[in-house]
Amino acid sequence: MRPSTTILAWSLALAALGGGTALLQAGTPPPSQAAETTTHTFRQAEKTVRGSVTVRRDGDRTLLVFSDDFRTSESAPDLKVAVSPSSTPLVGSKPPAYPLQEGSYTVIAPLRSASGAQTYVLPDSIDLNRQGSVLIWCEQFNATMAWAPLHG
Repeated sequence: MRPSTTILAWSLALAALGGGTALLQAGTPPPSQAAETTTHTFRQAEKTVRGSVTVRRDGDRTLLVFSDDFRTSESAPDLKVAVSPSSTPLVGSKPPAYPLQEGSYTVIAPLRSASGAQTYVLPDSIDLNRQGSVLIWCEQFNATMAWAPLHG
C-alpha cells in the first residue's frame, strides 16, 4: 500500500469510528500540534521603533519572533527583551526615558541586534497568558525603547 493510500484508509477508519469526516493529508500535523501565532506591532517609547513581534507556539515552546523590519536605537546600551503583565506598561512612567518599576517586568534575554529578524524562546516558567506586553528595555539606564501590547 502506498503512503497516501495508508493515510486515506486510516483517516476513513477514524471518521467511521467517530462519525466525523476527518481527512488527513500527508505532511499536515494534527490540529492539536498546529502552530498558533499572533502578531503585535511595537510602539515607540524613548526611541523610534519599527516592526513587530509574533508569538508562536512550536510544540511545547513559546517563541517571540521579531520581524525582518524590526529596528530600534543602535546607540542604546544594554538592551533587553522583557515581558510585563501589563498591556500598558508605561502608564505612570515619565518621558523621555519611560522607566519601569522594579518587579513590573521579567527579562527574557539580551537583545541580539538592534535590527532585523531574531527569535527568543520563552522560559517554561513564564506563562504568556499572564503577560500583557513585550518590551525592549535598556537595563543600564532603566529606559524603555519600545513595547508591543499583546492584548487589545
